[in-house]
Amino acid sequence: MEILNKNIFGLNFQAEEINTKGLPVFMTAQRSFFRMSYKETAFLFVYLSKEERFGIVALEKQLSFLSDKYGIPIVFGFSAVTKLQRDKLLERNIPFITDNGQLYLPFLGMMLNNTFKKEKETRRDKMMPVTQLLFLYMFYKSKGQAVMKKDAATAIGVTRTSITRASEQLAAMGLISQEMHGKEYYMRTDISGFALYKKAKPYLINPIQRILITETKNRYSEYVYSGESALAKVTMLNEPKIPVRAVYKADFKADNIKEIDPKWITEEKPLCLELWKYNPAMFANDGIVDPVSLSNCFDGNADERIEEAVEEYLEGQIWGQK
Repeated sequence: MEILNKNIFGLNFQAEEINTKGLPVFMTAQRSFFRMSYKETAFLFVYLSKEERFGIVALEKQLSFLSDKYGIPIVFGFSAVTKLQRDKLLERNIPFITDNGQLYLPFLGMMLNNTFKKEKETRRDKMMPVTQLLFLYMFYKSKGQAVMKKDAATAIGVTRTSITRASEQLAAMGLISQEMHGKEYYMRTDISGFALYKKAKPYLINPIQRILITETKNRYSEYVYSGESALAKVTMLNEPKIPVRAVYKADFKADNIKEIDPKWITEEKPLCLELWKYNPAMFANDGIVDPVSLSNCFDGNADERIEEAVEEYLEGQIWGQK
């Protein structure tokens, strides 16, 4: 298995033999299984013995099965292949490596390109929406404990690719550290509470994508309170004339929504609806958007009443965190 002693495209992959318990016997007999990894790029390398007579259709089915089971690309290894076997592997888009230097890794070029691109272009000025969502998860839920990336991705409902991009950005901003234990990647915040909020504040974004005024007709009662409506429920601020609620833009269909001008309406009860860049209900409490997101909804607001109310709310919700 020459691949274990060589780098690939100039990168030194780490090889870790894995336990194949639970796999069918015919799929493991006289084979070796290794997890090949370089930073966050990984694939499963399945090396076939010289004596195994393989069929292209069988390999294709095994590729699909193993991909679903392990969640990473699969590469078959051979001591050598004939020209016919090589052509069939290419035709069926089956990744492979041979000891004599032939290889077909269609996924690897794209993965490495994305990895290098992320390293080069990771923004450090403002968070992406998914980055802010991950930050909120770490801020409210992790409590300084290490969190597996895959668990965070499941919790906030994003893909592995998205969680990787978000964690890279948080790491570049110095808000989290990342480490690998065994086969899993973990994230951790070294500080928490007010100290973490203060450090993250320059990078946080206003979550509101768009604001529209429409009529209520009791259609939006399931949406969480935001804006001045949220502040009024947790501080001494008076209720606004037009109630404010928030919804994730991807969950809201604007088709057939009637926007109104409250200055010209006398019969309908208007509602201010904020369309957010991420789900405002994710970390809401008692039907009110979370304090960090809420405070950023008022970025640039010069109203002293609002500023004082936001400060009062944060003092109770964040400043007191340990």
